[in-house]
Amino acid sequence: MSAILKRHIAGGLLAASLALGALVLPARALTVEEAGKVVQLLVELEPELGRLAYDEEEADQWFDDDAGLEGRIAKAGFDRESWKQALGATFRGYLATIAAERFEATFSGLTEKVDASDLNADQKAEMRSFVETKVAETRALRAEGARYVNAVQPYAARLNELLGDDE
Repeated sequence: MSAILKRHIAGGLLAASLALGALVLPARALTVEEAGKVVQLLVELEPELGRLAYDEEEADQWFDDDAGLEGRIAKAGFDRESWKQALGATFRGYLATIAAERFEATFSGLTEKVDASDLNADQKAEMRSFVETKVAETRALRAEGARYVNAVQPYAARLNELLGDDE
């Protein structure tokens, strides 16, 4: 199962506060250059900031943490808002580059895992609802990412290394 989706879907069993759909991006296009800068920053910052588990709050946190280090995000030409927009568009575009069958396969068995857990009936119902919501949000992010595929496609393999399967 894709690590990024584990963190945002199945990982939700541990981190119910993720809000994948919180960032609303303007309709402007993401350029190949911007996507390249985002990918390069993810590569450079991962050793210091850890693996990105994308959401708007995480984008803010990376911006703040990097500002306390070398300020590479700002040096690359991003302010907080343009960073969040470019990172969000790159993430969405990455989701859209994943083959549909592989993308959908990441969702198989999630509700069964909830049902097999030690949660009580009310907790299971709440968690199933949470998982279904996160799956729908992730599918929506992927659909939004279709407009960024051309900019992200040259970096899809690298993004998969950074955000995808870790198994």
